[in-house]
Amino acid sequence: MTTDQNKLTVRRLVEEGFNKQNLKLIDETFAKDAISHDPSQPNLARGPEGARESMRVYSTAFPDAKLTIEREIAEGDYVVQYLSTKGTHTGPLGNIPATGKKTNVTGVIISKFENGKVVETWSLWDQLSLMQQIGVVPMPETAAKQPAFAGR
Repeated sequence: MTTDQNKLTVRRLVEEGFNKQNLKLIDETFAKDAISHDPSQPNLARGPEGARESMRVYSTAFPDAKLTIEREIAEGDYVVQYLSTKGTHTGPLGNIPATGKKTNVTGVIISKFENGKVVETWSLWDQLSLMQQIGVVPMPETAAKQPAFAGR
């Protein structure tokens, strides 16, 4: 496949797979032994099932979430997407109960292709910002409010 075809595939995964919850698309686009790397979900299964599970986790916690492709770079067998997602935390996220808080988080997904299928992905989302937005981690004070920085 060409670089443009690979870009089209990952765009479809975002727009149809995640945003429209068309999980069957994952079976069409992921190799049976694809590897998904995600530090927030370190034990994902190989193949399409791992990708489906990853989507399920976030669509359960943020059922109204929508991904937006902010930037996209492709070279050879790789496509890199810088994404943003907005949603409301109305379902459990692991052991964190729903908070009802709105979130806006950014992340990067790198997808590697072989023979027209995704064979490996690396996902890295701003988990600290997410945890701050849902109230699990306190937001830092601004530098101006901290005594050590006052007047400088």
